Formats: sequence, structure tokens, C-alpha cells
Amino acid sequence: MTSAPERQPAEPVDRPAESMTNRILPRRLRRLLARRTEAEDHSPAAEPQASDTPPLVAQILKSEGHADMAVVDLGREASEALRAQWSRSEPDKPFQSGGVMESAWLQTALGAGGTAASSLAAGNVFVATVNPATLMAIGQGVGSAVMGPGGQIVAQAPFVAAGSALLPVVAPVMLFTTISSLVIGRRLDRMQEGLGKLYGLVEEMKRFLEAEDYALFETVASQIESLRSDFTKQRRFAADAPSRLAMAERDVSKLRHKYRALMASRVGAATEARQVVSHLHRFHLATLYDLQVDALRLYWTLQKEPDFLAHRQARLQAKVERCVAEFRKILDTDPVGDYHRKMKSEASRTKWPWRLLTRSALDADERRLRRIRSDSHAIRARIWSEIESFESAAAESQDTSIVFYRESAGKGALRVFHTHEVQVQPSAA
Repeated sequence: MTSAPERQPAEPVDRPAESMTNRILPRRLRRLLARRTEAEDHSPAAEPQASDTPPLVAQILKSEGHADMAVVDLGREASEALRAQWSRSEPDKPFQSGGVMESAWLQTALGAGGTAASSLAAGNVFVATVNPATLMAIGQGVGSAVMGPGGQIVAQAPFVAAGSALLPVVAPVMLFTTISSLVIGRRLDRMQEGLGKLYGLVEEMKRFLEAEDYALFETVASQIESLRSDFTKQRRFAADAPSRLAMAERDVSKLRHKYRALMASRVGAATEARQVVSHLHRFHLATLYDLQVDALRLYWTLQKEPDFLAHRQARLQAKVERCVAEFRKILDTDPVGDYHRKMKSEASRTKWPWRLLTRSALDADERRLRRIRSDSHAIRARIWSEIESFESAAAESQDTSIVFYRESAGKGALRVFHTHEVQVQPSAA
């Protein structure tokens, strides 16, 4: 028997080295990766292009007693990008925040032939703001990013200082007043957003309200929510807003003055302790109503009565400070807690035979006072949280801006809005 011929080793074949990744990946995925790599190899390398966008022209304005303000000419590219976005919005409502403003005062201040007036006629959009990020970017001359609605960057360009004043001397006076009004309004709006609907607050406090008061609080909540809803949807107030605001102001004033007086009641019994807590709930709610009505009145003034803006802004600022001071004073005292501690001290000094006879009644009073104190702690903690929230929102509320431009690419009427949707910030490095 002859043995089978021995198998000769195969000739070595030269093959390209295969990476460990290719040996592990499935064949189909390897083919897809190969095509992608080939496409990338044949595509031109992306190189950063030097920006030829004209710089944004800016001016920093100062006024004693006010934060510094920046007025920025956004230039042609950013202005056209913003106009393109606004063209997709409903007429007269380019923003989803803020609202429309009366433009006559700014029209007069701009005059004719000035730097800003000429840029507006060319179709440029202007922004006036006290946003620290914008002021920092201007001061350092760094690159800027113009943020439009939705946080989208519509243009990037460096800052340069205006060669001549963008606005006449008389314009900044009203601008500072307007910006100050917008910042305090924005702070109140942010606080309201955290609280939610006023209807919900009324329902939460229903068990502390008598039927008559509950009906009045509910009516006022309906008035305020209706006004705010109309303003939020249309970004302007209807013609009947002044009469509706007046009705809300009248009802809120009655509630707030009534419960401010009752807050001074002394606590000498459990029933009085319950009343003090109930009065605190009502005073707190009436104060929130009062501030919200004044904030809406401020926005109406921006829209229709700019000549009264300084008065309304000063009045609202004083009211906010007074309300915060009143709440802090309330938090510094605790009549319900004082009475509870007094009752426990007296019970501990009661002699044993009498304590044994009255133990059931004392235990019932103790449980009742504990429940009352729990309600007191809850409303006091809520008030403290709202004070902190309002004060911490001071810096965040400076992101609001005044945006003004002419319709029809500079040929139409002057439009003025307040919003926090258009911002100018340093671009990322």
C-alpha cells in the first residue's frame, strides 16, 4: 500500500495587516466603516475660517443710582437673522416672553440723523440691557454671540466701542427707568412661576378661610389669572385692562389691610393661636396678590403710559421692600410658639394631684397646639423660602432686555419690546 502524498504547505500570501478592531467587528459593519473612512479621506479638510462679520457696535451708559447699561447695535447679519426668525411668528408677537412697549418716547429721544437713528433706518436691531455678561464682553472687547429666541446663536462677532454716542443724552434717562422696571417685574414673575397658579394657593389655604373670604380670594385670583393669561397669550393688554386692574386692586387692598391689622392679635388660648395662623395665611396670600397686580400694572404702564413709569416703578419698589420688611418682622416673632412654651411650662409646674385630674384635658390641649404649631411652621417656612427666592433672583432677572427696531427692514414704524429671549454674551472660547 502506498502512502498518500504529503500536503505541501501553502505559499504565503502578502495581505495587508488587519487591525484587532477589524478582526472583532462583524463583516457587514467593517464594510460600513470602510466606506465612511473612504468618504472622509476624499472630503476636503474643514479649516476654521476667519470671520469677516462686522463687529457689534456698543456703548456703556452710566447713571447714578442705577446699574450700568449696554446699548448694542447688532449689525446687519444678526439683525437679518433675527428678522427671519420673527417673520415665522405671529404678527405683532415676535417673542414668547415679555411684551410690547410704547415707542413714542424712544422715537422722540432718537431724533433724526443720529447714529442710532441711521442704523435703525438701515434695518439694524438694537438691544439695551444691564446683563452683566454683556457688559463684561463689551468691556473686554471679546467675541460675542447673539442669542435669539430658543437660545439659538444667530451671529458671532467681536465688540467695538461706539465712535460717537449711539443715543442722545436725553434717551438714557427713560431707558434706565425702563430697565429698572423690567428687572423688578422679572423678579416678581420668577417668584410667581415658582408659586404656580393662584387658584392652587387658594385651594391649599381653603381650610384657613371663612366662606366669605374664600369667595373673595377666589374672585381676585380669577381676575389676576385672567389678566395674566391675556397678556401672556398676546404679549399686550386689551383695552379693558385698566378697569379690570382697578377692580383687582380694590379687592386686594381690602384683604391686605384687614389681615395686616388682625396680625397684631395676641395669643392667650388655643383658639386665638388658630386665628393667628389663619390670619397669617390670609395676609400672606393677599400680599402675593397685591404684588402681582402691581407687576401687571407696571407692564400696562410700559405699554400705554410711559410718562407714569418712574412713579409706578418707584411705588412698586417701595412696596416690595415694605412687604419683605413686614414678612421678616413676622418671622422674627412667634406668638404661637411662645404660647405653646408657656402652656408646657405651666403644666410642668402643676402639682401632682391636680395634674392627674386634668391630664386628659392637658393632653388634648397639647395635641391641638402641636397641630396649630405645625401649620404655623409650614406657612412661616414658605414665607422664608419666598423671601430667599425673590432676593436670589436679583442677578438672574438682569437677563431681560429692551429690543427696538424699525419694521420693513428699517423703512417702517419703530417697534419696542421687552423680552429675555434676545441676549448678547461672550462667545465660547
